[in-house]
Amino acid sequence: MAQKRDVIDDLIDIQSDWKAVKNPLGGLAGSLAVDPDNENFYDPSDYKERPRANSLFCTRVASEGADDCHRCLDVCPVDAVTITKNAVKIADNCRKCGLCSVVCPTEVFVAYKVTPKSLYDRISKAASEYEQCYITCTRALGRKPKDNEILLPCVGAVSRETWFALLREYNNLSIYLPLGICDKCRNVTGEETYANEIAAGEELSHGAMGLEVDEKDLTHEQTRAYKRSQFMSTMVKAGTAALATTNPAMSGAAAIAEKVRRHSQQMTELQNSLERAVGAKTTEKRRRILTQNRKLMLTTIQKDNSLAEGFDLKIPKCDPELCTACGDCVTTCTLHACDLDGRGHFSVEPAYCVNCGACAKACPEGALAMVDCDKKDLVVRDEEAERRKRAAAKQKARIEKTKVEGKKQLNRVLDGLERLADE
Repeated sequence: MAQKRDVIDDLIDIQSDWKAVKNPLGGLAGSLAVDPDNENFYDPSDYKERPRANSLFCTRVASEGADDCHRCLDVCPVDAVTITKNAVKIADNCRKCGLCSVVCPTEVFVAYKVTPKSLYDRISKAASEYEQCYITCTRALGRKPKDNEILLPCVGAVSRETWFALLREYNNLSIYLPLGICDKCRNVTGEETYANEIAAGEELSHGAMGLEVDEKDLTHEQTRAYKRSQFMSTMVKAGTAALATTNPAMSGAAAIAEKVRRHSQQMTELQNSLERAVGAKTTEKRRRILTQNRKLMLTTIQKDNSLAEGFDLKIPKCDPELCTACGDCVTTCTLHACDLDGRGHFSVEPAYCVNCGACAKACPEGALAMVDCDKKDLVVRDEEAERRKRAAAKQKARIEKTKVEGKKQLNRVLDGLERLADE
């Protein structure tokens, strides 16, 4: 339902119109003043980045098993990824599409422009400021992006966990891809990848992604809330007497920056809560690793625990009669979600486990089998917050008890005064 306009909306329109009247030739003068030799032309390579490979996280390297995992090998459109017993290597013919980083469960491949958290922050900022946020690729746009256009090397570079977190929060996201644009792209695996990731994100979040195929249909209007907040802040800074005595809201830009910062803080608090609950290290003092995708997923679930039911995740379960405590499973788990204590007892922490199944494949005795994860394990208990809540409840109860006792004492005093008055 559309919000009714008020006097602030009228003032915003007047301000915009007045700026145009005040400097009617500003745009023309600016374009004529551009130095062609110094103009920063659109370069698609500015939006691409060759990933670095952290071989320590690769389960295939850790287990030295040729069949443990081959997702990056399958998705790379130019076969630029090779995995040996010692390292993951990326050849010079890498197209910098980012698809390997999306399909790798242990986040071996790192390209800072397309990490899950950086993508979430960029898209979140644009979606908060504008009525519509568009995610597109360098081939589809073919020009410098506007502030509400997120330009990627390939739309497939966004993981399902990132879509899940974004679609749960925003309903104004759209993909912009002209018809047939993917047919001629050399990232031949990109279309299938983004179709799968977006579909999974929509199903998990119960949200829907928009689609635009014609550039003429793209809009670049800022949201009403953003414009009002910016306007109010401008009036306050200008010293308007009528507004200076009020307690104004933050400017739109500051509010959005604070929203992004708060989300980052929530992710950090979640990891701290998890470490307090299950321990930051295994019995062999190996630090557990929480991937960015898993952080985004768990942080979103904490806001609505019922969302955990939508995830179909598998974790390893050990048959103690078959287990010889050889430790191959622990060696293969590069995120250290698996543990084997001194008595040979196997355990796994579901929140850290990315459900890759590498540990089960590495077990020579077949003692591990992937079984359904208990959805309750995806809800991270914040014991510190619960402690504060219990303390606040006790304090409230003490205050209420004091009030009741004080009222009784006051009534006794009043009764005594009445008896004295009667005498």
